Parts: sequence; C-alpha cells; structure tokens
Amino acid sequence: MVYLILEREFEAPLPEEQHDGEAARLDPCLTAHDVRWLRTYVSLDRKRMLCEFEAADAEAVRGAFRGAGVTFMRVWAAEQYAPGGGAHGGWQERRQARGATDGDGPR
Repeated sequence: MVYLILEREFEAPLPEEQHDGEAARLDPCLTAHDVRWLRTYVSLDRKRMLCEFEAADAEAVRGAFRGAGVTFMRVWAAEQYAPGGGAHGGWQERRQARGATDGDGPR
C-alpha cells in the first residue's frame, strides 16, 4: 500500500452539507477500489482540502472519486515522515537510521 494525497480547491467555501454528501457517496466507491481514507485537512476558509489515503496506487483513488462524481485537482504518492518514525522520522532520526556521523548534519 502507498500513502496518497488528494488535492481539492473550491471557488466558494465548501458547505458542510456538500462535504457530508460527497463523503457519503465516496464511502462505497473507496471500498470498491480498496482505498482506505486516513484523514482530511480543510483550510479555515473552506476553499482548499487535502485528503490522505492508503491504496495500491493513485489510480485507485482517482477511480473512487470519479465513480462517486467528486471532483479533485490531483492525486500523488507520498512518503510519510513523523516523529518516532526512524528512517521516516525527523532529520536526526533519519540520520541515525542511515548510520551517518555528526559531520553529516544540517548546514
């Protein structure tokens, strides 16, 4: 499975009712395409949205959104970095996981 980011933009602020309706239409399509929704970020002005998924590939996410009739700008694969992630953690964790020496730090 791959982490995938989907981007959306809206001319006017996204109403809650529209967001809920699209999510309801998406649920069965995500299941049919074996896509797992992880989280969504909506800008405070409700004109931008980022959604994070796990799926086999970006085309699975695109297919789910197209099947539900929900628009999007783009979908792209991503690596996730998080505290405590070792090789996918903060810069110090990544450096330690690579076995780098102190001379390999940020400049």
